Amino acid sequence: MGKESAKAAKAAAEAARAQANAQERSRERKVRLIGGLVVLVIMGGLLAIPIINGKNKGPATNTAAALPKGVTKDTYGVKIGPAWTAANADSIPTLQLWEDFQCPACGDMEKRSGAKILELADAGKLRLEWRPTIFLDSNLQAQNTANNKPNSSLRATVAFGCAVDQDAAEKFHSALFAAQPAEGKGYNNSDLTVVAQSAGLTGEKLTKFMECITNKTYEGWANNSFDQYSKQGIAGTPSGILNGTELQSGVLFDPAKLEQAIADATKK
Repeated sequence: MGKESAKAAKAAAEAARAQANAQERSRERKVRLIGGLVVLVIMGGLLAIPIINGKNKGPATNTAAALPKGVTKDTYGVKIGPAWTAANADSIPTLQLWEDFQCPACGDMEKRSGAKILELADAGKLRLEWRPTIFLDSNLQAQNTANNKPNSSLRATVAFGCAVDQDAAEKFHSALFAAQPAEGKGYNNSDLTVVAQSAGLTGEKLTKFMECITNKTYEGWANNSFDQYSKQGIAGTPSGILNGTELQSGVLFDPAKLEQAIADATKK
């Protein structure tokens, strides 16, 4: 190959790489803004993940709403792990996870990264905050109603708050996603009681949990958290915010990459 031909080939290759990089950056910007299927490279394989978009607005914040144990009005999130009260708490990374309990992508993220996230939180290496949202109640209103299970995201979030009061936040959260029905099938109170039992609630704790979901004690809290989701402009679920920076899906769904991102955030 002559010098001129070699130069032309090199220039063409560089142009192709530049175009590919530009397309990848564009994809990362758009991945949270679209509904449907997005192909991501995760753990060496191709996985089609439905990124659930949420742009619905909830009711205005009710500052008088009852809150689950440990939840505060600054975020309405559920704080998990000993790092929140550690002497060096300010130096420990914070991961805020926005989830809708009907969201299939959230369920998939939980299967892939949930155990690692809890491992780091329980070890005091991460300040974990679960921040529930309920926008899928609007998106799935027809399907949920047809299955006689309307407002399923709201119902599940209320139940989550009731489980928090019974010191079962982690187990209930895991059990709820493990029992997640097909999209649109939804939850009723009987379903959520079974989830509570599988999370270890029995006796008086189970009775108090059932009273809590029947009385819809934390409906206001669930709506307040949704209001925060809307005001902060979160594009979809699941969304992971590490020290104020949104994680790419390829990191959030990959336990090893997520652990490394948290370790890097600790160093900073």
